[in-house]
Amino acid sequence: MELHRAGGGDRKLALVGLVYGLVSFAVGGVFVAVGGWLVAFIVWVPGAFFFALGLILLLGSLRPFRIALSETGLVVQSEGHRFAGPWSQVDGIHIEQTTPTGNPPLSRSLLVLWVADGVPMRHAASFPPVGNGRKGHVIAEMDNIRETHNQVADILRRYAGDRFRSLR
Repeated sequence: MELHRAGGGDRKLALVGLVYGLVSFAVGGVFVAVGGWLVAFIVWVPGAFFFALGLILLLGSLRPFRIALSETGLVVQSEGHRFAGPWSQVDGIHIEQTTPTGNPPLSRSLLVLWVADGVPMRHAASFPPVGNGRKGHVIAEMDNIRETHNQVADILRRYAGDRFRSLR
């Protein structure tokens, strides 16, 4: 069973930025052809900004995302983390709720992975320690997963068994 990345909103927004940038470049070119260098510059500056923003969003939306669960194990390619192994290498996988911060106070639901001692991970653990004093690896924000919170919880209960815990 695989979890999927939510939406395509980033790609749509990226396309808008890229198209706006290209149109601005063409319109600026027309102004240059008739001698309006200042107007062309005024058109090109925001066009270049939106083109760059669109390119950044497009590249960000193309990052690998794969969270696959089965009876035999777990495969993760998300948020820079890479893990592929049997359930015996997983100490826990939890849906954690962060402490509300900001104004207004907002909290986030995170999918956090705790691997067994000695299992190599690409990045250092960053989620604050719980229970056993070890930090966890944030592998996804629940808002970025297409499946609902309850669907993810059911999938994790089925495959991870007692390694799964939901704090929501």
